[in-house]
Amino acid sequence: MNYISKQFNIHYLPEYNLLVKAGFQKDVLAVVDKKSVAPILIEYPSEEPILDATRIMSLPFRFVRIVIPHQSLTFIPKEVFQRENIAQYLQFLGTQDIENTFIYYLDSLNIVALYQLDRLLLNRWRRLFPDAVILPEFAVVLDRAQERISIRGSVLGLHFVTDNIVDFYLFKNGVFQLYNNFEIQHLDDISYYVLNILTQFGLGDSINKILLSGEVPDHSYYKRISRYAGDIEVLDLKTKVALADQELDHDLTPYNVLFDSILCE
Repeated sequence: MNYISKQFNIHYLPEYNLLVKAGFQKDVLAVVDKKSVAPILIEYPSEEPILDATRIMSLPFRFVRIVIPHQSLTFIPKEVFQRENIAQYLQFLGTQDIENTFIYYLDSLNIVALYQLDRLLLNRWRRLFPDAVILPEFAVVLDRAQERISIRGSVLGLHFVTDNIVDFYLFKNGVFQLYNNFEIQHLDDISYYVLNILTQFGLGDSINKILLSGEVPDHSYYKRISRYAGDIEVLDLKTKVALADQELDHDLTPYNVLFDSILCE
């Protein structure tokens, strides 16, 4: 999508938020005002930014938030986590690169996430916006999902990070159990990972509820996933953002991580 409204006014730049969802294949950027109205929403290949995108990113936005997918991730119970001993947890991450290891506190779940980002991707965006708030994608996903988690039964989340990468997360009786990402090439991969999670966590033949978010490739994925759930919910936009030109009928739900990142601390 390449949407730039005539209502975008550069004189109001201090009042706008620039939001970016960075990736390895595609980037998405949006400009949102204080009333959750978006005069700009642009998608483009990560390695070939279009002219409109480079022009927008060259503007001196005061508030910038960038969401980046994690490269590796582990969780530690908050009561045993010791920040000064962070090096001892590196064995559970992809590399021993402590300078590229970050901490995110999930207070509502009473856990601490340690994660690493792709260094080239991170550095690219830091050069563009050195003062930006950078959020790992899983943090926005879990923040938005928690209000849909019941204290009884099982809830499995599938967040489509890209066309072939899906984050899976699981809550059982309200307790956080799992967060991991897997490579998905076709529908049978979805079935394999869902069935594997059902078996590993003793959930029987089906999940009570499945939460979907991100850009689900097509309806065949909904149909396949519905085999394993009593109920399927799509995480909608909590920000209730709307395009500046209201006559344009465009579903913004697939961009929930992009727009809802503004709600994360």
